[in-house]
Parts: sequence; structure tokens; C-alpha cells
Amino acid sequence: MKILPLKIQAIALVALAAGAGVAHAQTTVSTTPVGFITKTIAGAVNATTPTNTTLSFPLYAAADFVSSVASVDSNTQFTLTGASWVAGQFAVASSPRLVRVKSSVTASNVGRFFLVSANTTNQLTVTLADGVTDIHSALTVGDTCEVVPANTLGSIFGTLANLPTLQAGSSPLSADNVLLFNGVTWVTYYWTGSVGTPANIWKQTGNIDRSGVIIYPDESVFVIRRVVGSSAVISNIGVVSSSAEQSYIAGTGSTFLSNRFATDTTLGGLGLQNISGWLAGSSPTTADKVLLWNGITWATYYWTGTVGTPNNIWKQTGNLDRSSTVIPAGTGVFILHAGAPLNLPQALPYTL
Repeated sequence: MKILPLKIQAIALVALAAGAGVAHAQTTVSTTPVGFITKTIAGAVNATTPTNTTLSFPLYAAADFVSSVASVDSNTQFTLTGASWVAGQFAVASSPRLVRVKSSVTASNVGRFFLVSANTTNQLTVTLADGVTDIHSALTVGDTCEVVPANTLGSIFGTLANLPTLQAGSSPLSADNVLLFNGVTWVTYYWTGSVGTPANIWKQTGNIDRSGVIIYPDESVFVIRRVVGSSAVISNIGVVSSSAEQSYIAGTGSTFLSNRFATDTTLGGLGLQNISGWLAGSSPTTADKVLLWNGITWATYYWTGTVGTPNNIWKQTGNLDRSSTVIPAGTGVFILHAGAPLNLPQALPYTL
């Protein structure tokens, strides 16, 4: 399977009032850049050689609500100041919501996010994941949270109301595919259009519409394009990150990690080598690894730390420091980690 590098066609950022269209408990005079990134998925080489493109989606949809934590009520529930919602409005499967920690008295909690499973008029219930077993460990009274629409297959790639630019098909072998990595294997989805059964749904197996499947902020995806010589364009429209981000790295396994910001970064800038628990080594067989697609094959990099030669560089082959290797905006990396799960905190790489 040949994988072609992603092409970033354009990014446009416009400063809009942070309060526009967003419910706030307090008045704010700050601004939040919003805009779009368009991504080109190259056409297939020929009828038997589809192309594959790595995508990530660093822009958020505009927040539904932003406020401070008034109380932490149980291991999965907390109340936000000034909330006055409709009960259940954030727990619709077809339009899931995430709650994200924007600021915290505990710096290491900034950037955490949780799926909203229920809400009352002022209280959120969340699904715990990524090593968090009690919301008390991730939230403190006074922390600032935002409720944001999650990116989904339907919101990113289109639905009947906003027809996908990807090719529809009656099976995954005739359609373009979107692949999500579940930590063990790839899960394949495709748009049935008017030729599949049922018609006009995002399908995996069975006849259930998968349009609401979440693409979490720290996830990358692959798109397989089968249309020969014809590219497709996918747009990610939304708000740039305005505070630090945090990504989860699975323990003793693989993670397909997104580039969290709408700007290029580097192997060194990603900051994996700074996390306690990241395994350095004298060779790729003894170290944790980062894999980048170079247009032909996966290129493997590892941090030498104090045990490798030369010390404290990102190494591929030879003795050159590969820390400046670029990870483009809108792409991702495969991480192979042999150890306990990790959280990767990332500070804003720009000034708002």
C-alpha cells in the first residue's frame, strides 16, 4: 500500500471576537483566531494502486460554552458556573461533545479532554478514558473548561446534507476509505452514497450509520483514494488552539498521534524526549520509536538519551541529529512505546 504525503493547500486565520456565537459565563475581550485548512488527497496511481494520505484536524469547532468549574460532584460529574442548558443537549450520539480543560491550577491538566455522556441544566457527566479513573484527578474548582463539538466522520468528511468529496461505493473495495487506528488494528469506514446499502451513510459493517464516529483531537487518520488521477479536497474549519494541548500515548503498543497545532513542528519540538517514561536507547530495538512516512516507506527515529551514540539526539541512521525533521501541520506520526501509558503535554507554539 503506497502512502503519499499530505499537501497543505492553504491555511487562513482570522481574528474574531471570542464571544461571537459562544455562550460565556463572563464577558471577555480576548480574541481567538479562526479559519480553515484545506487538504488535498491525491488521486490513485492506477486502478489497482490507491493512494493513502495521513490527515489530522487541529482546528476545533466553536465552543458551545466556556466557564469555570463550580464543583466536582462525583468521579464522573462536575458543575460549571453560570450554566443554563437544556438537559441532554450535549449527549446526542450524532453530534457528540467534548469538554476540554483550558486552564487549571494544576498545569499538567491543561489540554485534557473528555467525552460528554450526559448533562443536566448545569452539570456534565463524562466518560473517563486515557488513564483517568476519577475526574477529581483532572479537574479542580476554578479551572476553566469549554464544551466543544467533537470532530466526526460526518463533520469532517461530509454527509447527505454536505456530500462527501470522497468516492462512494457498495463496498470498501470500490469506495474511498477512511481508516482509524483503535490501538490494535485499522477500522475501515466508507461512504455508501446512492450505490451502497443502506444508501448515504458512513458504513463500517452492518447497516448502522457511523457518521457520528469521533475523530479525537489527538488522533490521525488515513484516507485511501481509489479514483485514478483525481484528487479530493478536505477542509478543516474552526478555531485554533488557544491553550496548551495534551495527548495520550498508549502503553506497550502503538498510537497514531496527530500534530495538535495548525503549524508545522519537528521531532524535537514534539517533545516526546522530555516525558518521564519515554524510553531512550542505543538502537531502535531497545528504544521507543517515532515513525514518519517519507513518501516511500516509514522512516524510524529514536531518542538516544545518555545511552546512545551520539548522546541526546533523535537518530535515524548514521550519527546526524534528526531533531529538526519536520512533522507538517495536518499530519501525524506513529508512536511505538514500550512502557506505561504516557501523557504528552504541548505548549502553544505561537503567540495569540
